[in-house]
Order: sequence, then structure tokens, then C-alpha cells
Amino acid sequence: MSDINLDSILDSSIDDLADLPEFQVYPNGSHKVIVNFESKEVNKHPCVEMKMKAVETIELANPASDTPLEPGTESSVLFMLDNEFGQGKFKAIMKTFAEATGTQKISEAMEAAQGMEVTVICKVRQNKDKTQSYTDVTKVIF
Repeated sequence: MSDINLDSILDSSIDDLADLPEFQVYPNGSHKVIVNFESKEVNKHPCVEMKMKAVETIELANPASDTPLEPGTESSVLFMLDNEFGQGKFKAIMKTFAEATGTQKISEAMEAAQGMEVTVICKVRQNKDKTQSYTDVTKVIF
């Protein structure tokens, strides 16, 4: 049961309500984030999603043109595990988590990393048509 009083919320002003967390592509640079992992299937592809919630931007690669992240800004990286590229990117990220958590099994490293605060080095990548941009995590630092 929640401690929130519905009547007090309904009697407050619209400005008093919390803003919806913003999901966006993280700019090139380093960001302190809280991570969570989720296994899922996307379009019949086995995947792991690394969800990130921004704590703060540490350094921007392009400070003149990019804006630091607002705390709470969400993004994610999807690793498609039915091809060598997805597995290779996932392996590079999970190797760091496994070393930091003292585990060897991928599932144990994912479980140990839930809610962990880390620094991620991000790069914006685009699809082949250059019509969509995505957050790409190139390195995780503890």
C-alpha cells in the first residue's frame, strides 16, 4: 500500500506533480548513471537491455554544442544476442561488470549490477540510413 494521499495530490496544482522522466540519446562523453539489466525478446531476437538513469554528466566531448544530462534522464542500450556484433558488444560491457562483482556467470554479473552506480563512456551512433540516433556505451568505469 502506498503512503501517498490521493486527495492531497488532487488538491495540489499541476506544477506540483512530478515530471515524467525523459528518455533520450546520451551525448558523447562520460556520465555517471544507475544501471539495470533486463533480458527480453525484441522482434523474435533474444536481447539484453542495459537501462541507464543519469545521475550527472561528468564530461562532454562537445561542450560547446551538447547539454549535460538532467538527473533522472533515461536511456538504454539493446544488445541483440543472436549475432556476433551484439554478443561482442555485450561481452565487452559484461566483462567489466564481472570483474567488478567477482562473478564469472553472465546472469550473476547482471544480477549483482542491478541498481549499481557506474560511469559510462557514451558515443552517439546512427542507423544505416542516418535517420535515427542511439546511445552506444563504449566503456564502463567503476
